[in-house]
Amino acid sequence: MMNRNKIMMMTGEALLAMVLVCVQCVIGFGQPSSPSTFYSTKVVLQDSLEVSLYSPTMFRVRISHLKGEKFPVQYDIPFAIGKTTPWKEVTYTKQEDKNTFTINTGKIVVQIAKRGLSWTVWSVDRKKKLFPSDGPAYGMFKDGYTFFDNASALNESNKNSRFAHWFYNHTTQRYTDVYLEEDVLEDLYFIYGPSYDAIYEQYNTLVGPEPLLPRKGYGFFQTQHLACDGTQQQLLDVAQQFRAKNIPLDNLIIDFEWGDGCEGQKETTWGKSLNWSSSYTKPFSPEEMIQRLKALHIDVMLIHHSAPDFKNRKHQGWTETVYDEAAWNNAYKQKLDMGIVGSWQDTRINDITDSYIWNLTEQHQPGKRVMFLGCRKTVALNPWDFRYSVAPTENMIGARRYPFHWTEDASSSWNELRFQLKATNNTFGPLSGYTYLSSDGVAASWRAQARWNQFTALSAIARSHNPKPWSGNIDVFDFTNKIRITGRDTITAVKKTETTQTETAEASIRKYLQLRYRLLPYLYSYAHVTYQTGMPIVRPMLLAFPNDYICSSDAWPYQYMLGNEMLVAPVYGDFNTMEIYLPQGHDWIDYNTGEVFKNGGVITYDVADINTLPLFVKSGAIIPTRQATEWIDPTVPDQLMFEIFPADTLSTFTLFEDDGVSTKYQQGEVGKTTITCEGNKKDRKVMVKVGAMQGHYAGSSVERTYSITLNGTSREPKVFYQGKAITEGSKKVSTKTPVAWTRSKTGDAFTIQLVKRTEKEIEIVVE
Repeated sequence: MMNRNKIMMMTGEALLAMVLVCVQCVIGFGQPSSPSTFYSTKVVLQDSLEVSLYSPTMFRVRISHLKGEKFPVQYDIPFAIGKTTPWKEVTYTKQEDKNTFTINTGKIVVQIAKRGLSWTVWSVDRKKKLFPSDGPAYGMFKDGYTFFDNASALNESNKNSRFAHWFYNHTTQRYTDVYLEEDVLEDLYFIYGPSYDAIYEQYNTLVGPEPLLPRKGYGFFQTQHLACDGTQQQLLDVAQQFRAKNIPLDNLIIDFEWGDGCEGQKETTWGKSLNWSSSYTKPFSPEEMIQRLKALHIDVMLIHHSAPDFKNRKHQGWTETVYDEAAWNNAYKQKLDMGIVGSWQDTRINDITDSYIWNLTEQHQPGKRVMFLGCRKTVALNPWDFRYSVAPTENMIGARRYPFHWTEDASSSWNELRFQLKATNNTFGPLSGYTYLSSDGVAASWRAQARWNQFTALSAIARSHNPKPWSGNIDVFDFTNKIRITGRDTITAVKKTETTQTETAEASIRKYLQLRYRLLPYLYSYAHVTYQTGMPIVRPMLLAFPNDYICSSDAWPYQYMLGNEMLVAPVYGDFNTMEIYLPQGHDWIDYNTGEVFKNGGVITYDVADINTLPLFVKSGAIIPTRQATEWIDPTVPDQLMFEIFPADTLSTFTLFEDDGVSTKYQQGEVGKTTITCEGNKKDRKVMVKVGAMQGHYAGSSVERTYSITLNGTSREPKVFYQGKAITEGSKKVSTKTPVAWTRSKTGDAFTIQLVKRTEKEIEIVVE
């Protein structure tokens, strides 16, 4: 687009100044629109410049080059904005003196110089300048604020236009119907916190929340790339191998061999076919194949390298094949009717296309959550493409509304593993407003493969692109040759005999995926927190501990908090030892060994055992877990187990539950149960309360069986349930005998089994 390069070269502050440079004189301040058209509080500085106040600390500056009416209602909500209902009116005051125009919202003061038209934001007492500032940027954050345009935050490099081009249509509820071809609307958004929490909350409201995946989406995704020599039987064999090896799996993504890029064993133009290849129609029909996988509790997604040519599909980057809109839609709906659960849209700079297909899936499956995967190009090295890609260059603001995302084709080295770890769980994921970001995880050595899968298993999303992730050292050249974009005429199917390798990543992958599945109630509760507040499931150290100066400069970018209670320190090199920082002010418990690190600090940890991932819990942690399974069945209630690590303080955890498949959680059909633990070292008491469940959802039970494990407790505890002493003993609990407890073999923990009606609160006291 004609002004894109010019805009991209400017700094954020220069861009803000440019937005205001057209204002030669301010003719007045606008008032809120009439109730019939009110969306947000408007402050008009002249006919071509408008400030929209969304909250006292969040606003947009829009400069319009439109001919005629400068700010038509139909252009008020571009793709960047997810909130489509009116905002609360923002009260503001305005002042003008010889040199300055001032807007005061009661939370911040915006001052615009009449000469030069530079823009500053100040604290209300005008003693502290908030913007511009010279501090470092971490993702989308800088010195307690963020600002962004339609392409990216803090003026980060991006291939998309920074102008607003697609707009929300209230009638059709889509962003593809209203389009402006020319670069005529320039938008800049500013949010002040100053805390991370406050910025996330406002960003979540303005841009739109990341919706929950289906509950099975929090299980494991295996991308099956057998290439053109793949067959239906091979695909089913892989699924059976997962079950035989006891490696958890919920989602199988079938790559282009389903028909998208193969004619028999010959690779062709990607996206050329929207039908199943002959290799995937026998010995069973495609419907039967999908049902056989579902019988193994495995859902199926397809990868598309094609797209429908819908209205206003402009400037959407690389898509291998484009079809007539109706033809593509009908073919996709046929696959959805067969039982697939969604699509991986494997194309580039296609946010509008992604949103269209996301909405298409929702319309075809009304009331159900959508499974969808799009591209967020972020790799250290692409095996065949050496374009700049170390920062996300192909997403627009607003793409977070369509989870989840993938960092694109990555190389297979330890360096790439390290880069992907930081990208997905720090800079370009959580710190850029993206929770559900996955990487391919195809490492050249089995040791790197083990380490890559370890942090993947304990991330917000877990996915592998390795055809057999448990295998030993792989032929990376052969793999990249299979999936390369250019020179396809030279590709031939090569049958290789697998050599037996005694050391593989299998044990590690099994161990940490099984742990992920046991932690599902914990992960899923934080998924609800993400939806409601924008605070991501994975929290970089500077986000989790902003007041700890050792964390605040992002000095520990390769470790992170999973939720608020668990610290994950992935091994990102072929090390024997590794330094880990446990934030001070807390005791930390090694989840692997039970060792306690008093008051934290920098420790040197032995990581020589390839099958051990450093994992710690914060003292006071309450961690809900569930029964061990190899798949997720939303119709089967979790057998809840609360692992508690008491501290001399009050700890709280809120468990969120819903039906796992519908969008009714968005209307409040959610069950919330609060668990508290309060330690008192002086009286040597620990009090645990399991509160009454607030709310309800389809499938919720009136009576539940729980177990509670208290770690690090007395070897001779006295246990009181609802004020009554309970003797030690193992027995089956029921409504008549609702509680029993037993000590662990080591004697430093004990487990309480109990039956509880969900509308009742219970209390356990341990002396």
